[in-house]
Amino acid sequence: MKATVKKTNHACPFGLYHALLYLLATAVAVLLCVCAERAEERYYLKWDVSATRVSSLSDYTLAQLENLAQPVTIYPVYTAGSTLSLKDLQTETLLRMRLASSLVEVETIDPVAQPQRLQELAGDTADVAEGTVFVRNAAGTRVIRLNAEDFLFSQRIEEDVYTIYCGEAMLIGAIERACAPEVPAAWFITGHGEATREECSRLTLQMQAMGLEVHSGALGMIEAQPGDVALLMDPQRDLTESEALAMADFLDSGGHLLLACGADTPWAELPQLQALCQVYGLGFQAGWVVEDATVTDAYVERPEWLSPSLSGDNGLVDTLPGRLILPRACALAVPGIRPGITAHVLLTTSERAVLHTHTTGDALAAAPGDTSGQMLLAVLFWLEKGSILQLASADMLRDQAETSGASVVDASENLALVACWLDEMTGQKGGATLDAGVKELPNQLIRFDSEQTRQRVSALFLTALPVALLALMLVVLLRRRRL
Repeated sequence: MKATVKKTNHACPFGLYHALLYLLATAVAVLLCVCAERAEERYYLKWDVSATRVSSLSDYTLAQLENLAQPVTIYPVYTAGSTLSLKDLQTETLLRMRLASSLVEVETIDPVAQPQRLQELAGDTADVAEGTVFVRNAAGTRVIRLNAEDFLFSQRIEEDVYTIYCGEAMLIGAIERACAPEVPAAWFITGHGEATREECSRLTLQMQAMGLEVHSGALGMIEAQPGDVALLMDPQRDLTESEALAMADFLDSGGHLLLACGADTPWAELPQLQALCQVYGLGFQAGWVVEDATVTDAYVERPEWLSPSLSGDNGLVDTLPGRLILPRACALAVPGIRPGITAHVLLTTSERAVLHTHTTGDALAAAPGDTSGQMLLAVLFWLEKGSILQLASADMLRDQAETSGASVVDASENLALVACWLDEMTGQKGGATLDAGVKELPNQLIRFDSEQTRQRVSALFLTALPVALLALMLVVLLRRRRL
């Protein structure tokens, strides 16, 4: 009689084995996601996977580099082994510029190892921080300095903070200034309660991308030259007689003026400015221009946000695919006829617009004295030498208009349109638009020390988990084979 041997099964239970397989598959999937995320963080500038294509050069920049007439050398300043988050952005932008033009050279300067080299560019090197960039022309006659803070622009709009990487715009503007035989300047006039350069920082950025130097100063104190642009933005106090004469001399000698007012400009309290305007046949009508959005088919149902029409004789801009808004606008007076001065109407309202005599209360509420009909909103006056651009809304050029809640974020074509007009006035004809590299950069793509620490801990944890599960699976399999 044969003895029956009963085999004991010590193998891993079937359900537990499958559960471990599921866990392992999950861990491997997580690991692959982490590896993909880490690869994106490391190479996103080269792959340019960002939604705003932050490292790709715009058509405007590529055209300017293609037309570059002389060599330029760009000197970013970084110590060896620098981990400054801005370095990756600058490095990739400079690499793409160098690849786009054989006339662009890039040479990194280490302030510790090359103090003499830095002194040649900056003179006093005490305040040269990492991330500073110098652009020098071939002859070494002009050196443009860009500070690190010039490359990132942050702005709070309501509850959100927008971070803009403006490196491409700043660099192409600096290259143009370094190579140009003469560099026009834009001057924000101060001293009369005007909108400041700080309140119009995106306009400032756009002008810098066009190759203009941007300054601020009081009339009579600035060193404006023929060909420069003066910006008088929503003055709340009148010019003095000497200031009005200085502005007239500036215009007659070939200067340019951007004069922007609005519904809140106290036009009746500015007699000297009115007299200066009358000399050239221009003026403003005090009040508040509104249109019923439901009637004019405007894209926002707010009557104080005008969506103007391009005039038929406006040949400066062919198409405007984006949004154009003129908040809190007044109306321009019909241009007067003056010898040697021509006026070109740029923007108008529809025939259904209304000019309120009051500037508060309900925008649609009519009042005695209101007038209706098509209103002028922008006119360009060509003088014998200079020019005047007259706008019926100063808020359209502010970063954010507190009185109306509008901002240039809502109107993507405001700055593009003004840039084209300024480009025409100064004779640069570079076709400058917002495509000059002014792009929104998602905050998560800028890595700071605290983020790096958190990411390293997460990567370590998510890497250790699948490794531990894999080790457990191997132990189970080996034990099953032995039994």
